[in-house]
Amino acid sequence: SMDKEKQIRQGKRAEQLLNDPLLKTAFEDLLEIYKQEIFNTKFTESEQRTYLWVAYNLVDKIRGHLQSVMMSGKLTQDELDQLNKRS
Repeated sequence: SMDKEKQIRQGKRAEQLLNDPLLKTAFEDLLEIYKQEIFNTKFTESEQRTYLWVAYNLVDKIRGHLQSVMMSGKLTQDELDQLNKRS
């Protein structure tokens, strides 16, 4: 079906993005920077810490979303492969 094909296409695209050296480095660098900045805040700077925590989690969520799109595509591909074997 079209939906399944779209899911597979998007999964492959997500995998390409996750394996892209530039994006990979961007995710790793940003997470590291935000983590360091959180540790470098003063005890009293709770608002700054909250802002950094949100930024850190957002980067992590974007990466996680791409990972789940990739996995969905792989599962759908496996499903179709199984169906094609039977027919």
